[in-house]
Amino acid sequence: MTTATAVKARPCIAPVLDLDARLAAADAAMTVRLEGAALAHAVDARHPETVLDYADIIRPASVDTDRPVAALLRRAQQRVLRPGGWSRDTGTNNRGGVCLEYAIQAEARTGRDEQEARILLRQAIGSGDPITHINRHLTQAQAGQLLGQAATLANLRNL
Repeated sequence: MTTATAVKARPCIAPVLDLDARLAAADAAMTVRLEGAALAHAVDARHPETVLDYADIIRPASVDTDRPVAALLRRAQQRVLRPGGWSRDTGTNNRGGVCLEYAIQAEARTGRDEQEARILLRQAIGSGDPITHINRHLTQAQAGQLLGQAATLANLRNL
């Protein structure tokens, strides 16, 4: 009489991809997207009645959902750009306006996000001067533009 023995199945462990493998995968994915866009463009060029929305094929990073720090910087930008929302010489003013640092602080949900947002803002400014010093020399539009540039940096860095 024969007896059956149970064979233990080994767990399947997914291999960890190194940087070169991940870059190759990203390159392949981008190639597929670009070829699709080129094909769609060729079809659209030959048949003018064909309507093609390129946003369905290629999306810039800013169209995708903002990462947490980028979203924080966009909220700070909106706060600063609304009427009476910016303060040049003080942290806050009696109209509810805030300086760049207070706008970030008011919109931050965590201390880490606040610190990362400040670092990105300093990089967008491109100066070694304190943010409060720079704030005194800006217009409201320039302050909003700097926060927008910092948000773009945050999206590019997946923060």
